[in-house]
Amino acid sequence: MLKKQKILLILLILIILLAGAFTVHKINQNKKDKEFLSKLTGEVVFTRRDKSGVSNIWKINANGTGEIMLFHNDKYGGPAKNFNSGSPQWSDDGTKIYFRSMDKDNKSKIFEMDFDDKNVKALEKNPTDYKLDDIRHFSREKDIIVREGDIYYINKNNQEIKIYNFKGPYSQDFNPGVTEASWSPDKKYIIFNGPRGLMIVDLQGNTAKLTSGINGNWKY
Repeated sequence: MLKKQKILLILLILIILLAGAFTVHKINQNKKDKEFLSKLTGEVVFTRRDKSGVSNIWKINANGTGEIMLFHNDKYGGPAKNFNSGSPQWSDDGTKIYFRSMDKDNKSKIFEMDFDDKNVKALEKNPTDYKLDDIRHFSREKDIIVREGDIYYINKNNQEIKIYNFKGPYSQDFNPGVTEASWSPDKKYIIFNGPRGLMIVDLQGNTAKLTSGINGNWKY
């Protein structure tokens, strides 16, 4: 009986130690992400699914603060059934946000809204500075290469420099590692869809999770 109690006590201590180690690791990782993001500027528009599985348009500061939802069909009188909104992109002058969604007649269109989510409207003609589409891309840039989940960029000497290493079983269709990789406006960082969510990597290979979401587009 005494032997059993000792074994149970040892097991309990091990569980507490393991739980404590996990907690410390999690806190340190969050702190590391915050320190990385704290020096970043600008704003990122992105997509996130809600609890019902519907994608909406969000915005967040690149330093990880000020996250808000910009567009949801219930808020703006969309069709009765749920639909997805996605592929958000800043206009070239940074005053408008474009995205794809469905109008009241259930027709897929490009929408436009002000940077502060005002004056939302469906456009009859696609703006010339909207460059995204609904097709998944591994990279949105000619000088960013995504290969088997890893990220490379092409430097001034036309060399491929690897800055992100995907850890996990790679599958192009089911576990691609990285998609929708694109530059920050100053080309010092790359924002991408990664295993942890919407992520940012610098040219030295340091990474951080910006937020839970996908398909970020960054402007200063």
